[in-house]
Amino acid sequence: MKVSAIICEYNPLHNGHAHHIAETRRRGATHILCILSSNFVQRGDVALLNKFDRARLAVMAGADLVIELPTPFSCASAEVYASGAVALIDRLGIADELSFGCSANSTEEIDRLTEAALSAAQLCGDSIRACMKEGRSYPAAVCEAVRQRYGGETAAQMQDPNNLLAIEYRKAMLRRKVSFSACAIPRRSVMHDSTLTEEGFASASYIRKAVAEGDPGYATFMPDYAARCLSDRIREGKTATLRQMERAVLYRMRTIPEPELLAVPDMNEQLAGRFCAARNANSLEELFAQVKTRCYTMSRIRRIVMGAMIGIPKELLTAEPPYARVLAFNERGRELMAAAQKKAVIPMSTSLARLRGENSTCEAFVQTEERASHVYGLAQGVIASAEEDFRARITMEQQP
Repeated sequence: MKVSAIICEYNPLHNGHAHHIAETRRRGATHILCILSSNFVQRGDVALLNKFDRARLAVMAGADLVIELPTPFSCASAEVYASGAVALIDRLGIADELSFGCSANSTEEIDRLTEAALSAAQLCGDSIRACMKEGRSYPAAVCEAVRQRYGGETAAQMQDPNNLLAIEYRKAMLRRKVSFSACAIPRRSVMHDSTLTEEGFASASYIRKAVAEGDPGYATFMPDYAARCLSDRIREGKTATLRQMERAVLYRMRTIPEPELLAVPDMNEQLAGRFCAARNANSLEELFAQVKTRCYTMSRIRRIVMGAMIGIPKELLTAEPPYARVLAFNERGRELMAAAQKKAVIPMSTSLARLRGENSTCEAFVQTEERASHVYGLAQGVIASAEEDFRARITMEQQP
């Protein structure tokens, strides 16, 4: 048995994702474990399709077991996102490798970029702080330090959106000294967030934009079963967008007490002051425009808004995933669950209600997930509550 883990959002699942799963299998994986983001994603947004749909589509694409990455990690900075996902894989104890897509041609190239990023952060602290004082964000300041120390080509590779998360995965693996290896798979899809298409491949951002504009051409870039699912959910009013919860967001950001605002993850006093000054914004675009500066990325600002909406406690981001919540599985996935029962150091279940009672940390995470599900329900065309999260019946999916 060779178990490959994949950290993913599949927002939504497209041909590039299906290629990555198939290539991971082609390279020798007998079993594929997916760590899938919750209903909230790393860019500080709601997922277009809910986690249960995305998990089932992952199995249809060739995954065997899909475990949820809890919201405090899935809607967090790249470092926290990667750390939480790698910790979850490690605590399950069944993975032989972590497979990830990137623009680099090899795992060795990603390791070289990771070493450059770590070295620059350690040796060029003064330079990084000087860049930040000039108004640059921390990631931009680190990249400038890499450029000065290793040259423009290395800095450009490190800044490539398709390499950023791969580097964070390798950092997290090094920090934890995990026993599983890394496997970099060059992406066949186009650049992350790209507006271009190429030979049947498009970015998830392109597909989401097509959905928002009512363009059915998105189906060209998705497996048939994924396109049908998305089409069905659009017709049923069960897709989610931040726009559909705009009024709720504006109300929350207008009325949140300052001590609560300061307690939101990723927040500092300067940003809190900018949010308070933007309380009278009449649209999300206006709110983001008033808060945004060169020093803070838009993704960070959106994550803060989502953290305020959900009420994500800061201390959960420094904890480790306390459980493994199963979202979907097939027959091979059942074998993985049996293996995890013997090796995992955390409880595993399909039921949030059952996991809630394990310990106080599980209770805190489940309470946060319940709030997140209520908020996500407001982002759907047809408003829903958190009941689905607790009543969802997870059954074995048909073998792909």
